[in-house]
Amino acid sequence: MRLSSFLKEFIEMTKPKVWIFLLITGIAGLLFAMAITKKINPFDIIYVILYLAFGLMGSESLSNYIDMDIDKKMKRTMHRALPAGRLKPSTALIGGLILVAVTLIMSYRQSFLSFIFMFTGIFDYVIIYALLTKRRTWLNIILGAYSGGAPLLAGYTALTNHFNFIIISWFFIIIIWTPLHIWALSVKYRDDYKNAGVPMLPVIIPIEKTVRVLFIVALGTALITVFSAIVSLDFFHKYLGYLDLAISILMSTFIIIAYFKASGNPEKNIMNLFIVSNIFIGFFFLMVSVISLIILISP
Repeated sequence: MRLSSFLKEFIEMTKPKVWIFLLITGIAGLLFAMAITKKINPFDIIYVILYLAFGLMGSESLSNYIDMDIDKKMKRTMHRALPAGRLKPSTALIGGLILVAVTLIMSYRQSFLSFIFMFTGIFDYVIIYALLTKRRTWLNIILGAYSGGAPLLAGYTALTNHFNFIIISWFFIIIIWTPLHIWALSVKYRDDYKNAGVPMLPVIIPIEKTVRVLFIVALGTALITVFSAIVSLDFFHKYLGYLDLAISILMSTFIIIAYFKASGNPEKNIMNLFIVSNIFIGFFFLMVSVISLIILISP
């Protein structure tokens, strides 16, 4: 296999459509930390983004290695590089371990707290979620949700050694959003998960009950998002705070509307909720990044 083809297959195996969203949250945490400290360091930006990306790619590579037998049984995943045989399992294992090792070394050199969040995030995703709970309990995604919020905290603590209520509220947005995102997808691919023996929530309870649970999760996501914007008013001075609040209310409204559209006919419309949830998390943290940059460059 040519090097370019190998790299393309390897990067595709790491599921960039998944980790890019989490990388955005890590960048948002980093830029917010810069806005607080009022320090711009291009080297820090590039360095931290690199190890965040390496950590996310390495985690996905290792999870793909663990999930290879599952992926072979699911129509949605059977054509991925590992189950389809385009990459050797050892490539995913060794490549993932190298990326994780590089990430931990780089993050340790930057900040001990950032290292802790990278390490615990990787451990939660690869060991707690993929290896120990994914095949055993519907709580798998709840127990694995921490890994989704870890990049935000790792990016933030790359430049700071303290927390504030704003960053914690953003962390909980990701924690609550994660099951909404995954369970919506699981409704669509319920038969796939069932055939592979993965006990996602829609597999163990009827879809109608899953949809009712999704309402609680969607509402929780919306409420914590608006709450975080209210908390941010004291930091995002003047029009920026109200802009954040207005956008947060608007986005939260979209999540609720998407839920009700999906709940009427989940078999047909649930992917709309999944797509809206993707847009929601990406756009929210892009907004955080832009506002942080405006604060950073403002006199």
